[in-house]
Amino acid sequence: MFENPDAQARCALLKKVKTIAVVGLSPNASRPSYGVSKSLQEFGFRVIPVHPAAKEILGEKVYPALKDIPEKIDLVDVFRSAEFID
Repeated sequence: MFENPDAQARCALLKKVKTIAVVGLSPNASRPSYGVSKSLQEFGFRVIPVHPAAKEILGEKVYPALKDIPEKIDLVDVFRSAEFID
C-alpha cells in the first residue's frame, strides 16, 4: 500500500522543484486551486495552469492539457475529482 513520504522527504523534494503544473487551476479567485497556486507563486515557484477553457490565470499562459506544455515540469498538482482523471 502506498504511503506518503515523511516531512523530511517532502521538504527535500520541494527544494528541487521549480515548476509546478496545476491541473484544474480555476480562474475564480474564490476557489482553493487559485489560492494555493497564488501562494505557490509567492513562495517562488513557477505555476503553469492547466485548464481546458481559460487563456491566462495568475499572469501565466494556460494549457488545455499536461501534454500541451512545452517545457519541463517538476511537479504536478491536481485539483480535480478522481473520476475526471485519466
